[in-house]
Amino acid sequence: MVPVQQRDAATLLPVITTYVLPGTTIYSDEWRAYHALQHNPAYQHATVNHSVSFVDSNSGVHTQNIENTWMLVKRKQKKQGEFSRTLVNSYLEKFMWRK
Repeated sequence: MVPVQQRDAATLLPVITTYVLPGTTIYSDEWRAYHALQHNPAYQHATVNHSVSFVDSNSGVHTQNIENTWMLVKRKQKKQGEFSRTLVNSYLEKFMWRK
């Protein structure tokens, strides 16, 4: 997990190519910023359309694992009585270390 300032293709695609190994299959929803992954031969890209279902009935693709992980990070920080956008990277590092 990597915090980003914006969720557009210009921001997300460089993060993906930096942190995700070529040959990886990426599961995502159909957020417009991810569309360029379909044309990147370094990755397999499978999507789920959340307006239809949370799990694609044909492929089994879903994004529930990452969405659940993000929910746990936020819940943990709220329990500790703190959540600062400037410290998100620190929260993520601590969460992943303990996981």
